Amino acid sequence: MPKFQIKEASPGTKVVSLVKALRLVANLGLLEAKKISDYLHDNSPCVLVAGVDRKVADHTAVLLHQSGAEVVVEESSIEVPMLLCPEANQRFQSSWLGRRKFM
Repeated sequence: MPKFQIKEASPGTKVVSLVKALRLVANLGLLEAKKISDYLHDNSPCVLVAGVDRKVADHTAVLLHQSGAEVVVEESSIEVPMLLCPEANQRFQSSWLGRRKFM
């Protein structure tokens, strides 16, 4: 069975509506949803959700579209459901010694 992903092309201008939609879609807290919203505004376009069934992808796309975001549902090569996590890229940071340390 093919899996699908939701690619966000533009988050739109309705920040509050987007945060509400993200909270509903991914069962996130307010702070996590706001961080993802900010990331989407700074890094468009990007994949928001990957590895979900078509029915889930379509429903999520409708909710995000209603919040003002421009999204596209496309087939995904990822089989396991995943959600965008901006913090993952910030967990390691270089120190002045050139070593990587865990944040």
